[in-house]
Amino acid sequence: PTPGADGTIVVACGDILAPLDKQHRLPADCEPPDLVQLPAEISFGGAQYLRREALDALLELFEAARRDSFSLVVNSSYRSYDVQVQTYATWVQLYGQEYADRTSARPGHSEHQLGTTVDVGARGLVLENFVGTPEAAWLEANSWKYGFIVSYPDGKEHITGYAYEPWHIRYVGKDVAAQVHRSGLTLREFLLQR
Repeated sequence: PTPGADGTIVVACGDILAPLDKQHRLPADCEPPDLVQLPAEISFGGAQYLRREALDALLELFEAARRDSFSLVVNSSYRSYDVQVQTYATWVQLYGQEYADRTSARPGHSEHQLGTTVDVGARGLVLENFVGTPEAAWLEANSWKYGFIVSYPDGKEHITGYAYEPWHIRYVGKDVAAQVHRSGLTLREFLLQR
């Protein structure tokens, strides 16, 4: 695909394997058709939504975590383009442009708009407070088994364009997640090879 006037490539709405990064984006009007609300007991900070397939896999993942004595919650899930406009602007206002570009996607570039991505927390620890927790280590070691990949792994900012986020997992399906895990590549590298 040829980049548009803004230098970015618009990817297909609804493709759960579309690369989303600083060069690839979704259309502003892209909204998954099958969003369902997450159960209240796993939603931290209000109602959360995911595509049905991703939610079913997430419930399996959270049940496996429970069996290993971890209680995980979702503090962010589906975000519309308009919500991402607000989210990104807030990070810019609070911490400046450079920090925001390392830690928040510009509107259209967020994996959350796919409806297959969640930010996970535990014990009231979310975002940067989740780093270094036993739950973060468990999530990194096990999420792929349930179809999720940590999109922004440690030490890979030069590849992903984003700082380490052990809480940010994206559903790609069990088969693809296993392939990504075996490849040793970041999700971005793997998806760009498709």
